[in-house]
Amino acid sequence: MVHIDFSRNWQIVISSSDPTAALAMTELARTLKRITGQSFAVEAGQTSGAPALILSHDQQKQDGFRWQAAADRIELHGQNARGLLYAVYSFLEALGCAWVAPGPEGERIPEGTRFDLPEDVVEETPALPGRCLIIGHYAFMQNVEEWIVWAARNRLNTLFLHVIEGPMALGAAPESQWQRHKATAVPLARQRGMTIEHGGHGLADLLPRKLFKGAPGRKAMPEAFRFANGKRTPDHNFCPSSAEGLAVIRQNAAAHFRAHPEVDVFHLWPDDIQGGGWCECERCQAYTPSEQGLLAINAIAEVLEEVNPQAQVAFIAYMDTEAVPAKVQPRHNICLSWAPRSRCYAHPTDDAACGVNVPHYAETFRAQVAHFRAAGAKPPRIFEYYLDALLFKSLLPPLPAVMQQDIRFYRDAGAHTVQALMTGTRPWLTPQINVWLFARLCWDPEQDLDALLAHFCRATFGSESADLPAYYGALERAFALALDIVPAQVHFEFSGDLKQMLDNPMADMGDPAFAPPEVLRAKCEKNAAIEQLVTEAAHHLEAARATSLPDAWRTEQVAFELIRAWLRFDLARLRLYDAVAVQPVAPDARHWLEEAQSALEDVVAWGKVHLSDPRYHKNMRMMHRVLWGLRLNKIQGEHFGDRWAKIKSIGQAVGAFLTVRGIYK
Repeated sequence: MVHIDFSRNWQIVISSSDPTAALAMTELARTLKRITGQSFAVEAGQTSGAPALILSHDQQKQDGFRWQAAADRIELHGQNARGLLYAVYSFLEALGCAWVAPGPEGERIPEGTRFDLPEDVVEETPALPGRCLIIGHYAFMQNVEEWIVWAARNRLNTLFLHVIEGPMALGAAPESQWQRHKATAVPLARQRGMTIEHGGHGLADLLPRKLFKGAPGRKAMPEAFRFANGKRTPDHNFCPSSAEGLAVIRQNAAAHFRAHPEVDVFHLWPDDIQGGGWCECERCQAYTPSEQGLLAINAIAEVLEEVNPQAQVAFIAYMDTEAVPAKVQPRHNICLSWAPRSRCYAHPTDDAACGVNVPHYAETFRAQVAHFRAAGAKPPRIFEYYLDALLFKSLLPPLPAVMQQDIRFYRDAGAHTVQALMTGTRPWLTPQINVWLFARLCWDPEQDLDALLAHFCRATFGSESADLPAYYGALERAFALALDIVPAQVHFEFSGDLKQMLDNPMADMGDPAFAPPEVLRAKCEKNAAIEQLVTEAAHHLEAARATSLPDAWRTEQVAFELIRAWLRFDLARLRLYDAVAVQPVAPDARHWLEEAQSALEDVVAWGKVHLSDPRYHKNMRMMHRVLWGLRLNKIQGEHFGDRWAKIKSIGQAVGAFLTVRGIYK
């Protein structure tokens, strides 16, 4: 080890004028002053005899870095300016700094002037060229500037603003909110050398629905819209074979691109539905949904090249468009965006033990990569859901092992950028293990997972207790049981039609509503272990109380209350489904219905107590009433003769949507 004494008259030496390098110098000087209480002079050339921190960088594409410490000289070098910034953060981490969450509350800054550092060279190169955080809800866009700073400190180099127009901004942030933050957020991102991505489900908006019947000064254009069930209809996407419709789409796409000069990668995706969203006219019948989608993206990519030749636009492989668009070749300025929304999160993507992920997701992704690569398209991006608390119902199950193996798979299969959608119903109360680990694993998925978990727990709770990693480990095992699904459960659908919603309530991933009886029975037996694992997690968390920072421990205890209620609900719901899958209904069916309803109320009550902003509680309550409550009501009506159950569902569904409509304007 090398002993460093910062009480001596150290200086920082840098000759680069690059803005990101200048930020590296500023971050180093500012943080060292907070650590040591000393001011560090900045020089363009080293003065004779003074100990110095020397900052330099090359102009390479990769973000790698190296640094080495000697008693009087510390050299920090980046393969590019961004790599230099990461070298600074790596060095500061070696002093004891950590950034487990955005903002001052997520900072861990040591104090002192004497430190021991490794004498060997510290040298690192990222596993992935692109490492991206997706801001996907009002709650996170509120402090997008702090998330940008946090992302760079944890070596993420891409920011994706997942936005939506309209009043129901529940799984994305309002576009109007991004416009309010853009003036401050974009310079922060650019200063950190970040790529900026933007968009969401906005492809259909490029063909205004009012054109179906005509608009002032515009003739009716029904042929531009999709053909379904024997007629043209203005719902969902459009007819990508219509030259007239594509002309309008091109014109509006050009306006959209010009309105967002800050964007490097545009996302304009089809409607968020599974099945029936594309055209069945005579010309389109020859094309699959994937091929129709790519025809449309090719059209707007051609426009993008005229407006912004440096930018690219994504083709999303999502639900109906997961299949390779074999008959259509992507243009050179299109990238694949692989979004495996219906995969199993109990297993890694390439786990042969999982019938949902293998062979479909593993093999289809490889085939998509090959198709786009052969056409000379831009390298692929991965749109993952590890941080999606809509998918996981207001919380994030710890997914360390799944994320690690996934990122290895994506790297080896040719991914350029791995992204994680951060969305949900509310802001996080505590630092999230998935969020921090995602950044670390994107940089290097070969790191020791146990060491990373211990690092996170030490930084978050100020404790070396082995009970904290054990707490997360017990929860990881419990959620692996809850999230384990079979192909029959991959049945995601959502309708805005009230009757259809009541007749066939939404069953999102993890809900075993469509699992056959034999699967339900086996899953009940296997998932009984969840109760013991939750008890084990509670024991480990309590055991760590004495050595943990009091505020950090208390907020984690509050977060654990929601986890416990969710897992209690999930298990009771499973047992209810099992009980009503036989005829006559099992004797304990009513007990499990009441248990599921009680746990659901505990989840909703948690939001009311612990979410200070009523909008977040309304958002959370709406999601649970619609995603969970409607099916419980349906079972109550069908199997227990409650004639008021459907009326209750109507009230809950209508009330929930009216309550949240426009709350994030």
